[in-house]
Amino acid sequence: MRIKINLGGTGETVFYILLGVVLALGINMVLGQALSSDMPVVAVESNSMIPTFSQGDILIIQGMRDPGDYIDFLKVNDIIVFSVEGRLIPIVHRIIKVNPDNTFQTKGDASMGQHSFEKHIKPEQIHGKVMTIIPYLGWVKIGVTEYVLPFIVKNILLVITIIVILVGGYLYIFKQQKI
Repeated sequence: MRIKINLGGTGETVFYILLGVVLALGINMVLGQALSSDMPVVAVESNSMIPTFSQGDILIIQGMRDPGDYIDFLKVNDIIVFSVEGRLIPIVHRIIKVNPDNTFQTKGDASMGQHSFEKHIKPEQIHGKVMTIIPYLGWVKIGVTEYVLPFIVKNILLVITIIVILVGGYLYIFKQQKI
């Protein structure tokens, strides 16, 4: 016996969107394990590394299971991805110096100088080094996170506000008529 599910227009679209999200998360988890990185795929969100790569490029990152291994794994001129406390978006810059205390210094290729947070990057802050660059593919992620999601959230909040106002107004009017 064969079961056929007919989702129809909108249902089918939602199904394929959810399937795409599940597949993307699964691929990210598998790559994370294979590349020893909690962040195996990164979309470049600024132009601080021009001409090496540009905003919208995708980077494939190789990490280390033990942060202490970065001392032997990384060298000057490697490009690393690291997080900075207080910033949501990770930084992708080139190592320009290894400090005596086994911390790293970085700088963007297109940057005039270093930021203060680039002078003592601890191994625990590092997600890995750039192994491969895939041009332009990151625009999909940037488009979704910077344009589509804010649009959806803004409109959902607008709809909720309108519903609250309409329901509140209805209840107020209904209550006035009872008096």
